[in-house]
Amino acid sequence: MAFSHIYVEKRALGYPLTQKILSTFPGSKVIEIHHYKDVFNRKHQDFKVQAASRKLVLAVNDGQRIFETAPVCQDFDAERTFYSENAMNCIFDCEYCFLKGMYPGANLVVFVNLRDFEKDVDELLREGPVHINTSYETDIPAINGFTGLSDFWTDLAAKREDLTIELRTKSAPSSFAVSERIIYAFSLSPEEITERFEHGTAPLKVRLEAIKRAMQQGAAVRLCFDPVIYVSDYRECYGRFMDQVISSIDLSKVRDVSIGTFRISKDYLKQLRRNSEGSCVLYPFENREGYCVYPDEVREKMISLVKDSLLEVMDGGKIYEY
Repeated sequence: MAFSHIYVEKRALGYPLTQKILSTFPGSKVIEIHHYKDVFNRKHQDFKVQAASRKLVLAVNDGQRIFETAPVCQDFDAERTFYSENAMNCIFDCEYCFLKGMYPGANLVVFVNLRDFEKDVDELLREGPVHINTSYETDIPAINGFTGLSDFWTDLAAKREDLTIELRTKSAPSSFAVSERIIYAFSLSPEEITERFEHGTAPLKVRLEAIKRAMQQGAAVRLCFDPVIYVSDYRECYGRFMDQVISSIDLSKVRDVSIGTFRISKDYLKQLRRNSEGSCVLYPFENREGYCVYPDEVREKMISLVKDSLLEVMDGGKIYEY
């Protein structure tokens, strides 16, 4: 991929990651700015227009960089779970993505002060083991080619015994770090869902090949059937999908699996519907303590459809529901 314009905070210019990224895109027009919010948070942005030609913003994150996970996020029984804000927004264009409800535009921000993230991690580790989701507000593996952020986090985890990281992705990496504390979490959806709603992501068959490749290399693999999206023919759609996954992957060898239906903050959903034409976000959700979710009857049927298929081939203790 390429960026026609790269906005760079003046204070970010001297960082090694900034220079690495700028050298990767020599044809991009570089514009110096005072603060990333002058571009990223400006008013009256058109998300749909920007998504067709995203701009890149390089900045220094001098605020909070690592956060505790929200109640609707998976914790996989880890006692201390966090997510890092190493980048904001995603190069993919999934119509149901909560980022479309969270951010005012589609441009991508990368924070280049990696040493500060490392210090934050070491501070957290002083109080005990930590699990960090590195891909909560972006897809780190998908942008590793020009940022090296996956490599940064895997190197960090390899050197710290109490640090476990998750790299969640809808891309198809070719190489993997091998450690039980470095988890490659592949988000999987039926081919029909991927084609209709997950624009720009790796096709299902390509993701399945990447999963097999990761397992062959000895990497720790997590499968995320999350979010399960309601469509009128979901039984047939997800039935075919589960057959395809089970026939392609030895599920007895995966680290664990998560299953969760679509859920989103009610405030984010309102904005998401403005920024997405996807029919998947028009469902009449129920409001549960500020989060919009499918009705229990629908949710339980969809979760059971996926879970029952998995239980035929793997240990139920490895399956987490959300």
